[in-house]
Amino acid sequence: MQKLFSYAVFLFTLLLASCATNKTADKNNTTSQEKISPPAHQIDSDELSILFAGDIMAHTYNHNITKYDKIWRDVKSYIEDSDLAFANLESPVDQTKPVSSYPNFNLPLRYVEAAVDAGFDVFSLANNHSFDQGERGIAQTIISMEELQTKKAEEGKDIYFSGLKKLKHGDYTYNIIEKNGWKILFLPVTGILNYPHDYAFINYVKTGEKPHREFVEFCKKLRAENPCDLFVISLHADEPEYKRTVLKSQRDFYLQLLETADVVWANHAHIIKDREFIFEAESGRHKLIMYANGNTISAQRTQPTFDAGTPMSERDHTGDGLLYYVQFIKTKTGKTRYNTEGKPENPVQIKKAEPIFITTYINTAWEFVLKPLNQEFVDYLKEVKRKNWAAYIERRIKINTEATKDLIKWQ
Repeated sequence: MQKLFSYAVFLFTLLLASCATNKTADKNNTTSQEKISPPAHQIDSDELSILFAGDIMAHTYNHNITKYDKIWRDVKSYIEDSDLAFANLESPVDQTKPVSSYPNFNLPLRYVEAAVDAGFDVFSLANNHSFDQGERGIAQTIISMEELQTKKAEEGKDIYFSGLKKLKHGDYTYNIIEKNGWKILFLPVTGILNYPHDYAFINYVKTGEKPHREFVEFCKKLRAENPCDLFVISLHADEPEYKRTVLKSQRDFYLQLLETADVVWANHAHIIKDREFIFEAESGRHKLIMYANGNTISAQRTQPTFDAGTPMSERDHTGDGLLYYVQFIKTKTGKTRYNTEGKPENPVQIKKAEPIFITTYINTAWEFVLKPLNQEFVDYLKEVKRKNWAAYIERRIKINTEATKDLIKWQ
């Protein structure tokens, strides 16, 4: 993948010996597990790259575009370069109802399909807007995603989704993903709801010491029952929107989850926050928290602050997103990730992590499209005489590279 970024890239160089393994594919959808054969092109690998995005949303302006694929054209290469790409789909997809925007979202399936065609494979459906179209909307969202899953399977592409339930007060839904000889356990949940009492069909974890402790124990049990190379937990966080501050209680909860999981991928703030790596010297484990990757696509920013003398507003920050490219590596092969006692004996480590900042740009046709947040885009804007936008994007580059960081902690 061609990288167009001048800012720092976080890179580990690991001198490790390894060999290939052979595995049978197994996919767990929102309803059941079924045994499938891996695609003929699938090759076992000691390395796996995952791209973690943020919130995929659609306000009214997002639909005023001739084709949804135009949204993704200039960032598609970054998404496709990863083995798997994760995103939070922050809206129901109920094809029996009209498309709608805030406060009760509803997406057309074509909007989601455009994201899949851009390279996204894995979707969290658990968030505070999951219930925007009621219980019927949840059921119809599952139907819509299953329809898209079947269509893409026929085209040779697997997609995964979970976070909603078919049965009232049913078990948490999750995915078991097989990719290039890797097994990934993916569990999405939300800690916040717009309709607090309507959680029966949503993967919901109530905020509080007791429910958090119970959820941590559930995660331990889930991993023990599903040995895997990577365990990714998506958490739509119960936190203030538009604020970069990480609450202590929030971080403490994430660290508890990382006793079992490898990655905690959080969202909800609609702006980009820090990333934190925890390296355990004794076990060799590398763990990662993403506190928020912002909006991947939305129309929350409709009036950019072009005046250089005016401080940026909260709405300015909602126009930027983070595509976080993480490359994992197996330190050994031929063994399960954990032994029978649940202790790590084959730790997966992080070889490389790279922040790819993107921005939602309003073109001259008043279409909201995604662009890389880099100097090349600034040069283009100057060339086409959009000087206000050029200066604005230069400010956005500076803000995002200075206001968010990759933090490292050794244990």
